[in-house]
Amino acid sequence: MKRIVLCLLLLPLCLALSPAAWASWGSFISTGTGTGFGTPSCAQVSSSHVVCAVRSGKAAIMVNEFNGTAWGAKWANLAGAVSSDPSCTSDGTGNVICAATATNGNLQWSIFNGTTWSASAKVSAALYSAPSCAEYTAGQVLCAARNVSGGLAWSLYNGTAWSAFANVATSAVSKPSCSTDNNSGVVCAIFTTGSATLVNRFASGAWQGFLNIGGLAGGNPDCVSLNSGGKVACFAKAYNTGVYGSLFNGGAWVAGDWAAYGALGGSVNDNAGCANQAAGQLVCGVVAIDNAFYGDVYTGSWTGWAKIGGTGVGTPPACAPLGTGQAVCIIVGVDNKLTSIVGP
Repeated sequence: MKRIVLCLLLLPLCLALSPAAWASWGSFISTGTGTGFGTPSCAQVSSSHVVCAVRSGKAAIMVNEFNGTAWGAKWANLAGAVSSDPSCTSDGTGNVICAATATNGNLQWSIFNGTTWSASAKVSAALYSAPSCAEYTAGQVLCAARNVSGGLAWSLYNGTAWSAFANVATSAVSKPSCSTDNNSGVVCAIFTTGSATLVNRFASGAWQGFLNIGGLAGGNPDCVSLNSGGKVACFAKAYNTGVYGSLFNGGAWVAGDWAAYGALGGSVNDNAGCANQAAGQLVCGVVAIDNAFYGDVYTGSWTGWAKIGGTGVGTPPACAPLGTGQAVCIIVGVDNKLTSIVGP
């Protein structure tokens, strides 16, 4: 991104080994038998309980659980064929919804109640990207994806049923990334023609309008709530292989309440994967061009990228809070096996 304007949240940092940060992460462990393809997605169920989903080699969604220490022995397959990566989110009441685009363009979804998964079901749609799902208010989840014309197709789950898919006109060239703002809203980001970032917020039952916050981004965005005053941070990989981020301060829905993109540095294969592990704090992971996992933590300022280890492929890590002040991140390895690490 050519606009390297520093903001209070995002300071320019480089991928560098930080011994203190290294010591605060655990060791990589296997997530169980099974091979994954594409980018996984994880969400917290309850304290020290996380579920993750990823595409299998047979175009199905496979899922596994982490209890804070260990994973299930193997990944379980959910019924139904999909054409996209999954998106998983807590609904705020102890359930997790995971959704993906079915091979016929419908939204395919299943809900985990803390013990079992529901049968896969479909919502009629015409989706042209992977969906991104996020908690709206307790018990309600919004899922959005790109439609055939580059607009945003979206549906809201009210705890019982999904609304009919509706469309918001825009010019998306990426899939969206949506995050709860923990303030009765969902913020979604897309990359548009010219590589700028557009953001929109769903609140009070309506979209508040797309804002152009600039930048020169590639790939797909990643947005995450800071769980503090409605703040949401969105991250992007730039043309120079660095990671950049912009912060919405939770104020009025105007472009001026988004900080200009600032550089976190690095030389990465893909965007960061981030999670909010405590109010006002973030943990982010990337797979760098040396195929190792690096972590960075925000607790009022960034600690700086630390090389943790492991071996990953180009897809971003999937990170989720454990509710203990730590997060678990999983990466897909060169043999398509998945490993995880807890930190910091």
